[in-house]
Amino acid sequence: MLAKDIMRRDVVTVAPYLTLPELVRVFQEHAISGAPVVDADGGIVGVVSQTDVVGARREEAAVAPPFHLEPDLTVEEFGMHVEESDGTRVEQVMTPGAIAFEEDTPVATLARAMLDRHIHRVLITRRGRLAGIVTTMDMLRVAASAGARKKKAKKRS
Repeated sequence: MLAKDIMRRDVVTVAPYLTLPELVRVFQEHAISGAPVVDADGGIVGVVSQTDVVGARREEAAVAPPFHLEPDLTVEEFGMHVEESDGTRVEQVMTPGAIAFEEDTPVATLARAMLDRHIHRVLITRRGRLAGIVTTMDMLRVAASAGARKKKAKKRS
């Protein structure tokens, strides 16, 4: 099985100039937890995730907690709720560059890279251009379907 067999082709991308509240809205509207960051020409410049947003807000809150937090509300509970924009942009919190593989890469290679690098998404390219994305959820679907196929085969024998 190859990356192109399991990748999602409808990739939501974001621009590096988006503010964090704008980014959070994109995540919420599309029910995603991360996205490739692309420049005006569609070139991949990085990846940004909810973890990056929470990390940026945690650092900010450690210095000066947001005024709208209740006194007993911890920074961890603050989560993905970003009301005030301090002008922080995606390019300031994203992971520059991205782990990308060509679409003919075996799924096992993707899985190994995700495990070894502790990442939740890899970008899939076709001749160097973004063609899709594979997330840990996609990998779980592959594992679950493989398990179901083995179970059916075992029942038949």
